[in-house]
Amino acid sequence: MNCPVLNNCPNPTGNIAHSGPAINNTSSTVLTLISVITYLKWTSVCVVFDNDTEYEAIDLQNSLSTIGIFAVLYRMEEVTSFNIDALSQNEPNSDPDRLNFTVLCRLSSCQSFLEKPFDVGRKNIWRSSLLYFSSWLVGIFDTGNLTILESNISCPFDNIAIIKYPTVMLKSESEHQRQVVKDTADDCEWLPIQTIVWHKPGRGLVQVGFVHLNGSLIKVKEMFPNVRYGYNQRKLLVSTLPWPPFVILDNKTKQYSGITIELLKQLSYNLNFTYEIIPPPDGKWGVGSDNNTWNGMIGQLQRREIDMIAAPLGVQSHRETVMDFTHPYYYEFSAILMKKPNPNDTRWTTLLDPFSPTVLMYIGISLPVVSLFLVVFEKYNPFYGYVQNRMKTRGLHHFSDSFWYMYGALLTQGGEHIARSSAGRTLLSFWWLFCIIMVATYSGNFVAFLTVSKTKLPFTDLEGLVAQSSYKWGTAGATIYETIFKNSELPERKELWYGIIKYNATDPSVLSSDPGVHVSKVLKGEYAYVADKTFMDLAMTNNCDLAIATSDILPVQYAIGLPNNSPFVQMFSDEIIAILESGLIQIWMMQIWPRNGVCQKMSVTEAKTIELLDIQIGFYLIGLGVGLACLSLLYEFLRNKCCQWLRRSGRMQRRSPVQYMGTRPNIEDFFSANCNDSPINRAISQQIGNSWSHNRHNESNVVTASHDRQNESNGITVSYHRHNESNGFNVSNDRHNDSDLFTVSPSIDVYALDGLFE
Repeated sequence: MNCPVLNNCPNPTGNIAHSGPAINNTSSTVLTLISVITYLKWTSVCVVFDNDTEYEAIDLQNSLSTIGIFAVLYRMEEVTSFNIDALSQNEPNSDPDRLNFTVLCRLSSCQSFLEKPFDVGRKNIWRSSLLYFSSWLVGIFDTGNLTILESNISCPFDNIAIIKYPTVMLKSESEHQRQVVKDTADDCEWLPIQTIVWHKPGRGLVQVGFVHLNGSLIKVKEMFPNVRYGYNQRKLLVSTLPWPPFVILDNKTKQYSGITIELLKQLSYNLNFTYEIIPPPDGKWGVGSDNNTWNGMIGQLQRREIDMIAAPLGVQSHRETVMDFTHPYYYEFSAILMKKPNPNDTRWTTLLDPFSPTVLMYIGISLPVVSLFLVVFEKYNPFYGYVQNRMKTRGLHHFSDSFWYMYGALLTQGGEHIARSSAGRTLLSFWWLFCIIMVATYSGNFVAFLTVSKTKLPFTDLEGLVAQSSYKWGTAGATIYETIFKNSELPERKELWYGIIKYNATDPSVLSSDPGVHVSKVLKGEYAYVADKTFMDLAMTNNCDLAIATSDILPVQYAIGLPNNSPFVQMFSDEIIAILESGLIQIWMMQIWPRNGVCQKMSVTEAKTIELLDIQIGFYLIGLGVGLACLSLLYEFLRNKCCQWLRRSGRMQRRSPVQYMGTRPNIEDFFSANCNDSPINRAISQQIGNSWSHNRHNESNVVTASHDRQNESNGITVSYHRHNESNGFNVSNDRHNDSDLFTVSPSIDVYALDGLFE
């Protein structure tokens, strides 16, 4: 039988997805609406009605209250921007994606209401978000065609589900018409549920399910599929500024590229929106005034002139008072850019570079200290107690001899004297080990310093920058650095900002927003630029005169900027996290990041020819040695002249000369000082003295002393030969049948004769 009221009654097939709650004394219209509301698991709903659907709206509110769902009633003319804003504050859950509407109206009133129920636009970000996040269940009582709602102009909301009811189901209709509907309910008991979706040509109605007049529901498709399509191709206004390699502007084509622009393209694809880039008119990033009014890109966002900022914008607490940030997409560090000092100015110190000044100082202190210890060990050691008049001979018991011996050992050279005592030799052995370690360490590091150039920067952090007076400094104006330095309480940052203000009075370019201006000032010399390290790395790629202080001054997080209290923060953050986890950022960096430049290739370690500048200090040392030797010679001349004058004037007596080890001693003094009173020694002393005094012929002298005893013959021969001003003094001992023969030679160290005769 054909239904006179519900033409073309559907007869769906499928499983029942949901059955509405059993509610007594309620209309079929309310039952179908409650079935859909409970299926969607709404916990609160705003019921909007027109003049013809007031009864159904009140019945719906009462029925929802009985099952524990919060509902508030509004006439269509009461739904204003003010009430919507108040509703966001009074809702149990004020998140825009949880704000749900149920509208009961005729087709004509629904069309006018849904065109613009309240003011939307970027001036009020929360109300604008209702276009994407709010859910609308519309019950239309009409027999007309619903395709009029497919136009985006007529219905700007994305998530709309529509149930079309026959007009006779209104309470205001006649009793006869309602009875006809009731009588035909068995044949026309299923109502279609339609939703407005996006197609390539435009928007269109798609059937997503059916609801029975008794509350049963059959689901065919997702009730609100547009939720998965983000912004549904709406256009967003985006602001940015060039900052390589994140944002690069081609001056010829006026097209933007870079890592941040690639991120913006990926977000527009994932969230289904288009964009238009509108740079700030003043060309600044944004800095706040005393009344918290901002300029630049942040000012655009504060005034709601744009929808978002896609730039390497640093997250900072003062900025968060007027805007919101998404999850960071890049972690940056700041640094100090400066011009490298001229390496030729410090290359003369190449020979000193392998050791730090502290090490050199300790080596210099160790040399005289250990020399002094050696003098003490050699001078007061009882090992030399039998040697008489020892202080008249040169040796390690004199500080000058000890010092020059230690200095020679440090240069891996020997010395004229050597220690004979165990204490002295022990000290010297460990000093030699020390010298081996120092020489080996120095030699290895010296090769490295000759191969690799090392530039020492005048400062490495903010404290060093503000402490010196040769360099001026600046930073990018109207950026996060100006905000941080101006509001910081740290002493070095406050001092840095005071310096910028002082320099800005005579040179406004120290606060230029263009980083290229600062790089140009750095290349001129005696200027330091404090900013992001990434841009500095880019500037250093092909400019070998630049250097950066690697000390981390300030960590910076780059993020996308959104209006303050934006409901889209979580949505954008989730997409950015997914992009980071997918590795797309690293891929873009490999594609866009600058390749190794000339300077980076030059930094590769390789063998090079040693130039004169590399070892110039060696020639300086030769000149220094010649100069000191000349001064020493002059001192000796002056000292000798003074001594001669003092002796002539009788103020100083001539002192006995100090004998050197290994030189010719006075034989008579030697034997008189080192022989005891034994008969044989007295005879030797007397005989040597006589022979030394009387037997010199042709520069050759031979002295023989003999002593005969019974059954024992001792022969002692002392000879002194002088040939070509050379003295020979030999002592030999030949024992044949108890016969001893001694030959004494002055060429042997006099200490070798100590204790020979007992």
